[in-house]
Amino acid sequence: SHSGDVYFEYCYRPEIAKACDVLQRAGGAGAFLTRFHASPQKSKSDFTGFEILGMAACYSPDPAADLGVALPFDLATGAFRDDVWQRWVAHDPLSLLEAHADALRHMKLVYLDCGTRDEYHLHLGLRLFVRALQARGIAHTHLEYDDAHMNVSYRYDVSLPLLAEAISA
Repeated sequence: SHSGDVYFEYCYRPEIAKACDVLQRAGGAGAFLTRFHASPQKSKSDFTGFEILGMAACYSPDPAADLGVALPFDLATGAFRDDVWQRWVAHDPLSLLEAHADALRHMKLVYLDCGTRDEYHLHLGLRLFVRALQARGIAHTHLEYDDAHMNVSYRYDVSLPLLAEAISA
């Protein structure tokens, strides 16, 4: 995993109020998406709204809701929806680790890296995940580097040789 989403409390929750604001200003999720796709220039807040909608599509689908997704906030008031948030957290690797610990123990390679300046705080979540792996005796390779979240494909020069070695072993 390169900068994998882990510890949703840090990587997603800080963005939720921003996304609520963006969707409210647009007049709802559907109106936001229409404007997003039509706009040749997207702002950082546009991407935040788009990202949270995408996460909602993954973690809290709801055919009865606007666009078929339950948002982790009430669009009218901005109130946080803990019931929806818990659906998201159920998919957090930290939440899933215990149920999949035995499978992880049998993997030839568990590779995890992240930049120490990750804008989504994924390095902090990764450290929690690594501590949980260690507590369960799960072998892994954990690397941190001085960079942020974007434009780090040069990290493949580190991970791909390890992956090739694990596959060929």
